[in-house]
Amino acid sequence: MKIAIDGTAASGKGTLSYLLSKTLRLPRLDTGLLYRKVAFSYIRSKKMMPTKKTIDDSILNNVLNDFDFNDLDPETLKHDLYGNFASIIGKLDFVRKKLNILQIEFVDNMTKKKGGCILDGRDIGTKILPNADFKFYIDAPVKIRAKRRFEQLYKNNKSIQLKKIILDLEKRDFNDKSRDNSPLIQSKDSILIDTEFLNPEQVLKKALYYIKKNK
Repeated sequence: MKIAIDGTAASGKGTLSYLLSKTLRLPRLDTGLLYRKVAFSYIRSKKMMPTKKTIDDSILNNVLNDFDFNDLDPETLKHDLYGNFASIIGKLDFVRKKLNILQIEFVDNMTKKKGGCILDGRDIGTKILPNADFKFYIDAPVKIRAKRRFEQLYKNNKSIQLKKIILDLEKRDFNDKSRDNSPLIQSKDSILIDTEFLNPEQVLKKALYYIKKNK
């Protein structure tokens, strides 16, 4: 069984992917971490805050060539700095091409070894797993998503501002949905789950209902 989960930032798609992985005993891959890892490694190499106009393609290529698929630490990579820069480099064709290859290899390996897998990201149902057995699109209003992200980050950063998170999410949404290469869209055959009034367990229950109903 192959499951594709797409959606906006902080909508709950990663949490759903994790809970489905535990429930269905299928390996999962948070594909956003791949882009965040590239962003993290690039920033560390440049030792400076990057901007869209100052991206060094040669350094970015070196980061991609040395990419360690097994070194994806969510705690290190969850900072919005990496998420925001990841949405910028995600527009670059050579970055997406390299990371798409890694994702497809993961799908092939896990399908052979475990009988399937779960991927969450921005272009899973449209690009990486167009023939997935189940596709979900997770979303919620930006202010709701920003509040969730604020609650996650505030315990480690008391100076963080909700207004800034809202602006960051709006910027990321725009970058993800407007890029020419594999933009974030809801595919016609995906199931929309609005998480505005749902907790993680309720989202899981709704997803499992569709899976069991159509299995």
